Amino acid sequence: MRHVHLWLRAHPLVFDGLAATVVALLSLMLFASVGVQGHWWQALFPLAFVVPVALRSRHQVGALYATAALGLVTLATFSFPHPAILYAGIVMAYSASAYAPRTHARAALALSVVFGVIGGVKWSYLVLSLTGTSYDLHELALRNQAIALSVSIGVCSAPLLMAWLWGGVVHARHAYLQEALDRASRLERERDALARLAVVEERGRIARDLHDVVAHSLSVVVLQADGARHVLESDPARAAVALETIGRTGREATAEMRRLLGVLRSPQSASRAPQPDLGQLETLVSQVRESGLPVTLHVTGDLASVPAGAGLSAYRIVQEALTNSVKHGGPSVQAEVSVVVQPDGLSVSIADDGRGAAAANDGAGLGLLGMRERAAAVGGEVTAGPRPGGGFAVTAFLPTEKAVVRQ
Repeated sequence: MRHVHLWLRAHPLVFDGLAATVVALLSLMLFASVGVQGHWWQALFPLAFVVPVALRSRHQVGALYATAALGLVTLATFSFPHPAILYAGIVMAYSASAYAPRTHARAALALSVVFGVIGGVKWSYLVLSLTGTSYDLHELALRNQAIALSVSIGVCSAPLLMAWLWGGVVHARHAYLQEALDRASRLERERDALARLAVVEERGRIARDLHDVVAHSLSVVVLQADGARHVLESDPARAAVALETIGRTGREATAEMRRLLGVLRSPQSASRAPQPDLGQLETLVSQVRESGLPVTLHVTGDLASVPAGAGLSAYRIVQEALTNSVKHGGPSVQAEVSVVVQPDGLSVSIADDGRGAAAANDGAGLGLLGMRERAAAVGGEVTAGPRPGGGFAVTAFLPTEKAVVRQ
């Protein structure tokens, strides 16, 4: 039944056609009996209600007042409440309350009350005929007249009022759903804006980090060049070592500068504190242990041979991954950090045995965005996700200078 309702809601013209068909069938059902009595006007007139009912979704306000006008003619000329006209009134009361602007919806409520009262007073004799009494209304006692009128007004008003109230429920439900959709759309836009802002801010941090690396390399080049110039004649061997250092440092600085050109830098000023490197991983792990997260560190290879840019990115990735383990891993979580220096790059893995996919999600995921930006800045990549046996894992591969140059 719910699927039928949703389908009809998505195809309002189908419902209009069905409602108009019901009005026509009810009119034709009584056409012969009413026409035989000589009331051809009352037999034909209900068919006029087919038009506003068929146009109710395309012209809500006009159909409402057209039905009201036809209803006034009915109250003035008909000797009995025609079922087709009553059905048309129910459909329009519901439609106006559910879909029309609130001013016209309130007008539909007022019209329902007016038509119910007038119709109840005019056709109150039907109540007596239904009870089988032979008395007319004016022959009853005043108390019984009041009861008969009240029952008649209630019988005529109840269907219209119930239809109007149900339309109000539908309108409130549609308004709530629309508000929920608008809120979800707004939150999605805010989330996307936060993600873009996080990327820009993280790129700004990356730019500042790489700037410090390149500045350090250039300082080394200048110092070594000055030293080589002073000992060039007295100690050529030392000058050759200095020149070799200059060449190596210059190549590293050139590679870092190439990466820097691909990174957007935030215009905001920032502090120029010394940047960490892989040599401080043990200090970082010790700080995390002191915060309550048991961490095991495994290092394979010579960390000193890793370029400064890749080392800084690896340090930040480990730092962010361990921070996520502390925040989302839950109680009694343990973590393991593995750093492997390979001939073509640096492999980093951070895994924990915490809640994994069951961890509470703040809906932002900005930490993972930052890690991916860090890796992309040095030509690497990061993958993250729940572990098959439980917990969460972050792995990164950062190519070294030689691998980048070969590309």
